[in-house]
Amino acid sequence: MVETRYVIPHRARTEALVAEALRAAGQPDDPARWQWIEHGSANLVVLAGAAAVRVGRTATAAAESLRAQTVVDALPGLPFAVPRALADPVRDGDMVAIAQRRLDGVPHPSGHGDADALRGVLDALAAVPVRALEARLAPPHAFMGGEQWHPVMVERAIPLLAPDVRDRARRATDDLAALEPVPEVLVHGDLAGSNLLWDGGVVTGVIDWDLASAGDPAIDVAALAVWHGWDVIERVRPPEVVHRARIIAATHPLQVVCFSLVQGRPETEVARAATWASARM
Repeated sequence: MVETRYVIPHRARTEALVAEALRAAGQPDDPARWQWIEHGSANLVVLAGAAAVRVGRTATAAAESLRAQTVVDALPGLPFAVPRALADPVRDGDMVAIAQRRLDGVPHPSGHGDADALRGVLDALAAVPVRALEARLAPPHAFMGGEQWHPVMVERAIPLLAPDVRDRARRATDDLAALEPVPEVLVHGDLAGSNLLWDGGVVTGVIDWDLASAGDPAIDVAALAVWHGWDVIERVRPPEVVHRARIIAATHPLQVVCFSLVQGRPETEVARAATWASARM
């Protein structure tokens, strides 16, 4: 995983805000009983009792968390749990804490997975009436610059890569841009790793809906394939969808660099992302 040294909100303010959010949700507010999860790029999470409290690392992340929570709370019933809000958000200036339902399950090890379980997740997302959620969803390609993703990738991200991989990165970018539009479905946007929770071979929960959008279903297929293996995904979706997913996945390292750029991350963080992406390309 790329090292980023993400922005750390003021600790005392964060603890006070988390405690207030937990009290609002009727959960333990003793810091000695909390578990801090700090690997998220946009939010840190505190686990306590039946709650998971998300705190945005920046004002922008806080605003996005509020929007994303409205998506989660508006989702219809699904065959897996989602982190619905336990109480209203609490605020301290531009800081926001949201107490969500804490979901059961653990991330699946990478490199393999149950094809039927993954097919069920993708089928459930595709069945959600996406237009009913449209006003709440993130813009397509939000992670890498939204409508401006292509110039961000070509003009800003690729020049930061090692010279020997730039041509390959440009070809991957152009292949992605050349994909023909397909009917849009609800796309989670980061459907892999720690965002899918499992128990006994079953997906019990899906978290981190900040990038949920109306888009190409191959976006989620690509994320699942990179984590669980292309051999698994080839049993889950038809060849034309897998082909699109491979084109999308080829730009994943570049997308990390674009994220750092569009989020205005420090130059040192952008440089680390570019070094990591160069190695991956």
